[in-house]
Amino acid sequence: MKQREKNIDNLSKELSQTKVELAQNEAQLNTTTQELTSVNNELSSTKEENSTMRTELESLKKEHSDLQNEFSITKDKLEELEPQVGILKEDFEQKERELEGVKKDLQQTISDKYVEIESLRDELTKQLNIKEAGITQAKNEVEAKNKEIEAIGLKVKSLEDYIEEAKGAPQVIEKIREILSIKGFLSDKELEDLLENIQD
Repeated sequence: MKQREKNIDNLSKELSQTKVELAQNEAQLNTTTQELTSVNNELSSTKEENSTMRTELESLKKEHSDLQNEFSITKDKLEELEPQVGILKEDFEQKERELEGVKKDLQQTISDKYVEIESLRDELTKQLNIKEAGITQAKNEVEAKNKEIEAIGLKVKSLEDYIEEAKGAPQVIEKIREILSIKGFLSDKELEDLLENIQD
């Protein structure tokens, strides 16, 4: 009897222990269920993110493919343009050399023209000085002629007065005028000859 009670007591203890463990397991199960729900939610969110990332990846792949195509086209164009650029560069360098040549020619021409202008100016200055000297000489000659004409005029007036006083013949005056109109002057010898004719 005692043994049976002891067994019952042991079974009661085990049952109590089992209930405690069951309660603990239920609590753990609830926690695990909640965690599983959270994990499922996270997994669902991760799947959505993964889907979004796959979509973005596909978009990036397409963009990358498009960029590769554009790069390939641009590279082909660049390869086509490189020879043209080389030709244009050579043309530019050639034009630059030609321009330098033209500049040198122009500088030489300007230098030559400057020398020519300086020489011409010196020549013109020389000719101007000669002309001025000629004009001065001509003025002096004109002044001398004027003085000579004045002297001749005085001489003629003196002769006319002398002839008038001496009651000379009119032909003597005409002779003097004739000589003056032909020669422009009357020499002392001619005057003496005329005076001798008057005296005769």
